[in-house]
Amino acid sequence: MTGNIKTAFCLLTCMALVSCNKLDDYLLGKDNTPSPKVLAPVASKVAIKETWSTSTGASKKGSTFLKLKPVIVGNVIYTADASGVVQAVNKTNGVPIWSRKLSSGVISGPSVAQGHIVVGTDSSNVIALKESDGSELWRSSVSSDALAKPVITHNKVLAKTIDGNLYAFDLSSGKQLWLSEHGAPGLVLKASSAPVMVDNNVAVVGYSDGKMDAVDVQTGQVLWQRGIAYATGASDVERLVDIDADPIVQGNIVLLASYQGYVGAMSLSDGQFIWRKPASTYTNIVVKGNTLYMSDSNDVIWAINKQNGRVNWKQSELKARGLTEPVLMGDRLIVGDKTGMLHVLSTQTGEFVSRTQLNGAITVTPSVADNNVYVLTANGKLSRFSVS
Repeated sequence: MTGNIKTAFCLLTCMALVSCNKLDDYLLGKDNTPSPKVLAPVASKVAIKETWSTSTGASKKGSTFLKLKPVIVGNVIYTADASGVVQAVNKTNGVPIWSRKLSSGVISGPSVAQGHIVVGTDSSNVIALKESDGSELWRSSVSSDALAKPVITHNKVLAKTIDGNLYAFDLSSGKQLWLSEHGAPGLVLKASSAPVMVDNNVAVVGYSDGKMDAVDVQTGQVLWQRGIAYATGASDVERLVDIDADPIVQGNIVLLASYQGYVGAMSLSDGQFIWRKPASTYTNIVVKGNTLYMSDSNDVIWAINKQNGRVNWKQSELKARGLTEPVLMGDRLIVGDKTGMLHVLSTQTGEFVSRTQLNGAITVTPSVADNNVYVLTANGKLSRFSVS
């Protein structure tokens, strides 16, 4: 099924629903969610201060759920937005180093490594730019949109498309090296998980049918396949089980989460779950020590013991706020929301320790370096905040 046909089917199916909820917001860019409740004031235990800001170009309609997290490499922060602007900014003072406007909108990335910046576009292309100045090195077409963040590894670019194909391109030339065809159901979500390397030769890849493949990155051969979540329900929407959170591999264990499925830990040796709990998320999970942190599809934040699945705490005060994935800064957890609020929580208890209001929606996951958090708002403002 082509990308256009799949998108049309997705739209038609969702518009035919009698009862629409947050899924409308996710699939169609419409906002039928309840209004978020007024939050109680926070007695700030940490100070949040903006130290610089710069313009990168405003996002466009329908880009709310794209994974366009800024990437920090050395003293440079790289951004890409849905309007097609890719930019390099000095991390210290916010001064732009270079900026490039692509002919297509960006829907995934940027990925930065080995002197290259790679993004996926809304014209079903994967584009590589030169890290030093943003000049285009190559572009290669794929079968449908690559909503998953491209992965640069071992002189290759791995790109997964929404129709369930995994491509490998030569990093230097953009030549297609192999194609692994997994397939996809007729209805998928706007987000998509990226391939994750297990070792030098194997990547694990989660797909929209709730299955995970282990793929040999040299040949594209599927080494094994596991069912992670299984579709249930009468309608296509009820049967959505996309694996949209990037898996996290730690030794012989993979931590994963899916939409309308599970969060859990799985053994890579035999594919059996060590533990799993019913859960639903379309944002990435993060892990620190023995704790897994997750923002679920109802905007509840969870802290879960990664060894046994026991819930350490949950924070339910941010429902209907359209949370980003959580990011870690020492013993603090940071999330943004669509109302423009940046929240800082304790990793130990889940209590709020600070909060600040920005002048644009925060739909892109913030990035953290040292005691600074970098936030890109929907109106195209990239800002650095010190958190101390």
